[in-house]
Amino acid sequence: MMPISKPAGLFYLPNQFAMNALISYLKHVREEFTHIVWPTRRTAISHTFVVIFIAAAIALLVGLLDYAFGSVVNRIIGG
Repeated sequence: MMPISKPAGLFYLPNQFAMNALISYLKHVREEFTHIVWPTRRTAISHTFVVIFIAAAIALLVGLLDYAFGSVVNRIIGG
């Protein structure tokens, strides 16, 4: 029976190298979190309401257009 050898090439990463790369990556992520400017509570709430309003307006517009085009198609095909 032949002994199983470690894979070679692109997909082989020694465990120590992989662990160091992961720790380095997480350190960089933590460092980038210090650069984030978080919105105030008031700003976050107001932006949330703006998004909800725009989504409701678009839903209403799409619903009205669907109803209008559906009515036209029904009149054309005699439904």
